Amino acid sequence: MISFLNIYRSHIVIIITLLAMSILQGCSSTKPYAEDAIKTFDPDTTRIDRPEEQPQYQYWDRIDNTIFHQLEKPLDLNRTVRFVGRKLGVSDKRQADNVNKLDEVPESSWYTRRHYFNEMSPKELASGPNTVAPDTAGSWTIFKAKLEGANSGFFIEDENENRYLIKFDGYDYPELTTAAEVIGTKVFYAAGYTVPESVITYFDPNKVSIKEGVTVEEDGEKRPMTMEDYRAIVAKRPVNEEGKIRALASKFVAGIPVGPWNFEGTVKGDPNDRVAHEHRRELRGMRVISSWLNDTDRRDANTMAVYNDSGYIDHYVQDFGNTLGANGTSIHQPIQGQAYLIDPRYMMVSAFSLGGYITPWETIEVDVPYPAAGYFRADVFKPGRWVPTHPLPPFENMTLRDSFWGTKHVMSFSNEDIRAIVATGKYSNPKAEEYIAETLIARRDKIGHYWFAKINPLDRFEAEIVINTLRLSFDDLAVSGNLVDASGHQYQGQIKVGQKILVDKLKANKPEFTIELNEAIPNRDQKMVLNFVIQAKGEFLAGNGKTVTVYIEIQNDESRVVGIQREE
Repeated sequence: MISFLNIYRSHIVIIITLLAMSILQGCSSTKPYAEDAIKTFDPDTTRIDRPEEQPQYQYWDRIDNTIFHQLEKPLDLNRTVRFVGRKLGVSDKRQADNVNKLDEVPESSWYTRRHYFNEMSPKELASGPNTVAPDTAGSWTIFKAKLEGANSGFFIEDENENRYLIKFDGYDYPELTTAAEVIGTKVFYAAGYTVPESVITYFDPNKVSIKEGVTVEEDGEKRPMTMEDYRAIVAKRPVNEEGKIRALASKFVAGIPVGPWNFEGTVKGDPNDRVAHEHRRELRGMRVISSWLNDTDRRDANTMAVYNDSGYIDHYVQDFGNTLGANGTSIHQPIQGQAYLIDPRYMMVSAFSLGGYITPWETIEVDVPYPAAGYFRADVFKPGRWVPTHPLPPFENMTLRDSFWGTKHVMSFSNEDIRAIVATGKYSNPKAEEYIAETLIARRDKIGHYWFAKINPLDRFEAEIVINTLRLSFDDLAVSGNLVDASGHQYQGQIKVGQKILVDKLKANKPEFTIELNEAIPNRDQKMVLNFVIQAKGEFLAGNGKTVTVYIEIQNDESRVVGIQREE
């Protein structure tokens, strides 16, 4: 008993100590703005020795994140202390580790600024990462078989010596998985991620041969692959009017794959990888983007670390065959996206109710209006509750600031943009194509309404001084996303230098403020930082009241935005 009490007391002391440290850290932080240049690039591209290839397990990551990761969470004292601190109102959730003073993700081997920051045309969005398509005029040579799994395929080399993985749709749902793969790849690419090139192709099954030495496994033993094996793979596949078979061609990436990069920890043997993946904003905010596509199979096994020709690691996100209405070669079920495969939240409620509790998805009827669209709906979609099939640490760590980052990427896709991307799925039925586009549009708007209502949706701040007048302009993402009419939002705030209020009760009916500097700040010879504390007011944000503080450095007639802080 005494031993148990001593252990109990020691744990209490540790928790109190860590909680005190957490409070002190919250009170003593660095300046919220940059005094020098803003960090826009994370230098993680230094040449390194090639890391050893790490094994890829198709099932272990599911078990690890579903069971062991959940058991370990209560034992993480840092996490536990923060949780206690939040309940006591003295601590916040841990923010992402790789954001700059503008609360943005710098570019890196993980992330590239694309559509949100540099608007892509519908044509560019439709092209995505693709630079070349398989040559279907000549013949293909199979150099490796893929007979394992529910969907067999093979690896080919075309006459231009480009290599591709060739995958097919399920027999019962033609066009479903191949279209989902292409569309998901284009969306993630536009959002800034690194993805393989993927394209729908139609090939002549009679213009395929097998390279000598290719083997397949049968009954635990390897044997040479035969044309009979090939014909078994392509048999009963739908063909078009030219007798060609539809397939997905995923191009081999440049470089040497060294295994998955995983959603937790860092890549072993990569000294450039300095930020734990569970605390990278582009991985936390990915939860919102994945929810849009119902990307339920996002997990470690569907990532790829590639040692490129420049001598550093590229971080690929791949395998989008479980997005939209597709679940591999079959369709999604109502539970997918609404709960984890093993979800303690619902299991405990069901146990205490002795089985009387009915989960939200049990009463949903599986409606598949078009086989090519699968099960993909907007009416039952709940953005705040969406989860993949298996838990992911960065998704669980997502804060409101991370969700804002993910949401603004989703909302950057216009209706025209979405239709241009969906068209690359090459649906033979125009109604199926329109159904997917309309569902994506509806889910996009649900995401915007849900997340932007929880945080101040102002962004893209720009400052300029013209003839002694400082103009701060910004974009109201709720307005530009057509979630609310421009007349439905007004803006108010104040300007401070440190804690001193220079201008009180700023008001504007459009997203900009202007102040006469000669009146507010007659002497501007010395560099100073103005703090604009801004609220957006309107029906969309009823009861929100969240502020965003914009730090503007001015000296003489020069100005620049040097910091942004969003209230959660």
